[in-house]
Amino acid sequence: MRLVFIISLACFIVAADRAESQPVRGAFPSPSVQILPMLVAQEKGFYKREGLELELVFVRGASTAVQALLANQIHFIFSVGPQMPAVWEGNDIMLLAQQVGRPTFSLVVTPDIQRIADLKGKKIGVTFGGSTAAGTKALLELNKINPDKDVEYIGLPGNEPKIAAMKQGIISAALLAPPADFLAMKSGMKRLVSLADVFKDTAFTGLAATSKTIKENPQMVKRMVRAIVRSVIYTRDNPEDASQIMAKRLGLNRDAALDAYQMIREALVPVPTERGVELMAQWQAIALNTKPKRKPAEYMDLRFVNEVMAELGQK
Repeated sequence: MRLVFIISLACFIVAADRAESQPVRGAFPSPSVQILPMLVAQEKGFYKREGLELELVFVRGASTAVQALLANQIHFIFSVGPQMPAVWEGNDIMLLAQQVGRPTFSLVVTPDIQRIADLKGKKIGVTFGGSTAAGTKALLELNKINPDKDVEYIGLPGNEPKIAAMKQGIISAALLAPPADFLAMKSGMKRLVSLADVFKDTAFTGLAATSKTIKENPQMVKRMVRAIVRSVIYTRDNPEDASQIMAKRLGLNRDAALDAYQMIREALVPVPTERGVELMAQWQAIALNTKPKRKPAEYMDLRFVNEVMAELGQK
């Protein structure tokens, strides 16, 4: 009789857990190191711990993910920059937290390029309208090279076509995200500069939702923020485990995973700064040949992340 009671109680607890579990949908732009905390949260059960049954949706194309968010087809997007053009046009999307606070790209070049100045007159591979185009222009401007006159851009979607174009001599350089930069170096190219070392406070990936979702489901939003904050901290404080998860989820070998992890470790900061968001806004503006139309403070809602940080005893 006692055994039956224990089994019944266990079933009741499982049923109760399922009843409390809330289905949530979130979109991410690309499977790369920039969303590592999001992946770690899934692997370590941080979403489930918060009572969230998260469905992660890979959406190729930033505008598609933003449209899905505005149409209430998803609850969250794990990004910062892609939603900014929609925000500038008056759509009420709020940045809630940060995953990685530095750009994860490296400028990878052919062996004949020794310094950034050598890129004058050369062809550079970019994805027009995306972060690689913006990051390339920002880096060139920083090094006193006119990004609109001194180089030629070749539109190439994705990392693999850029590597292939460098091997064939079609382009001399491209911004590549891990692990593509590591693989390119293995094939004879070289990393000239890591943007993470140059732009040290740039809100690169995060967590965002519409004001409607925040207003209607504040507890769900806070639980999602808590899951991301826990994951960012865990990812930062457990490099070996985080690297293993990266290797597993992104199909990397150990060396490539460790190389990518070291690039972002210092940037694993869950609370974005206005300056960091402003820099990302400048990147987006450069890519779209426009100017930011709203100040970062107008589309940042840090109530939940600050509450969670205080609850977790984090500064």
